[in-house]
Formats: sequence, C-alpha cells, structure tokens
Amino acid sequence: MSQENKIYEITQMMSDNQIIRGDVNHAAGMIKAMLSEKYIAPITRAINTENKKARKNPCKEARLLAALKPFMDPSNHAALDNAIDALYMAETFRGLTGHLPTPRHHAPPRQTHAAHVQDASIHDDGVYDIDQRCAQFKNQPSLTPIFLLMAMKAMRNEE
Repeated sequence: MSQENKIYEITQMMSDNQIIRGDVNHAAGMIKAMLSEKYIAPITRAINTENKKARKNPCKEARLLAALKPFMDPSNHAALDNAIDALYMAETFRGLTGHLPTPRHHAPPRQTHAAHVQDASIHDDGVYDIDQRCAQFKNQPSLTPIFLLMAMKAMRNEE
C-alpha cells in the first residue's frame, strides 16, 4: 500500500465522528475503570468493612433505639430505622479514620497579627492561649476525602 493510500485512509477515519467518538468513549471507559479499581474500590471495601463492624457491634445509642422499636407506633418505624442507619454511618466514618493515611507535611501556619484580631486569648506580644479542647483533635485525619469519594461513588451509581 502506498504512502498516499495510508494517508487517505487515516484522514477518512478521522473525518468519521462515530469512529472518533467511539475511540474517545473507549479511552474514557478504560480510564474510569482504572481509577475505579485503583482508588474507589479500596475505599468502597474499607467503607463496607467498617459498616459491617458497626452493624455487628452497634453502639449503645443504636441498640437503645432498636430496643424501643417494638414499643413505638409502626408509622414511626421508618424514621427510627433512618436514625439507626445514621448512627451506623457515623460509626462507619469514625472507623474509617484508621484507614486514612497520615499527612506527610503540614502547610505553614498562617500569620495573624494580634492588633487586627479581637480575641481575648491573643496577647499583645502575638502569643496566644492554646485551646485544649481543640488541641486534642490536632492529629486526627480529615473525613473530607471520604465524603468526596462517597459523592463520586454515588455519581458513578447514577450513570
């Protein structure tokens, strides 16, 4: 086959939108599958594992609500089940903190000037009091990535 024929065939293929659209859809599907397997699947497995743990060993609040169910009007059972599920979800999120990687580095602290901030805990020399309630949560990982991944999973399920 001559060089000109090859060029002609390539330009014919490129002018056909269906072929290009099919190739782009195929490539997008491959990327989506790879991202799903590499990132979303492990998170989904961790969520399912922690949810099973939460349901197998429910917290005292969930056990109390479940124990109250037979004494309530059946029309309220769905709301009670939703509250119990919310408790399971909270326990699941709490358990997921053990699956999160620890941050490698922290952003440098922002500089604040005592003169611009009206706060009794900040002194004129710029030194401020440490909030002991806040300090206990300093090294706990953020749940923001988990919420984002759950939203991505929900969007994936809608397709």
